Amino acid sequence: MGEEETRRDVGEEGRRPEIDRLEANDPGTDPEDPYADVDLDGLPAWWRRAVREFDDHGLRPYRPPRFADGTPAHEVVSDLETDLGVDVAFRSVGGDHDTWGVYVDGTRIRGIGRHRSPSGYTVYETTADEFDSHVRDCVDATDP
Repeated sequence: MGEEETRRDVGEEGRRPEIDRLEANDPGTDPEDPYADVDLDGLPAWWRRAVREFDDHGLRPYRPPRFADGTPAHEVVSDLETDLGVDVAFRSVGGDHDTWGVYVDGTRIRGIGRHRSPSGYTVYETTADEFDSHVRDCVDATDP
């Protein structure tokens, strides 16, 4: 049911170029404020909570994980969970934080590539539509 494991690309020393660029910054500093012109009250509750939690802990601004097409992953996952009555999660595989999988009700259904964009977003290396279709197909295939 799963696909071949997917590992993210790293540099020669096992580090991503984005990490090298940000290494000299103090914790919590960020070259841009993605919420400077955003009314936080207009964001979904889960997003507002994350923004405030990151700020409270002095972290770089929260940037929600996205699919390759820019769609926030949380929205797609939430819709799938509601429509299908399942739990959907992205998790590292076997404790290897470079290898990730998609899990439905605790069962791994596929590997998924991911990387950190230069803007600080985790990007899952598939589109929202491809992800949605794959999860629905897997759930349909396991229904009696």
